[in-house]
Amino acid sequence: MLIKEWKIPWSYVEKIEEIQQCIARKQVQVKHIFREANHLADYLANIALDQAEHVQVQSFYNLPSTERRIINMDKQQIPSLRIKTRRINPTC
Repeated sequence: MLIKEWKIPWSYVEKIEEIQQCIARKQVQVKHIFREANHLADYLANIALDQAEHVQVQSFYNLPSTERRIINMDKQQIPSLRIKTRRINPTC
């Protein structure tokens, strides 16, 4: 939607156009990142949606082990892979 490849739902038109104007003014480059490559953001977003109360963490060591593991993998530049499998039906 931001780079005008998808149609904007009417309920988002005003906000998306505002974002597009900001992108044009700031000369921002927008590119897609698969969920697997943005694992920490996806994980934290899911936690935020699941929890009703506000959660704030002051230190890396106060994070749950899952988040620490994701951050450490990112620091070590361990690649995230998206693997597609294809089923082949043998003909009898």
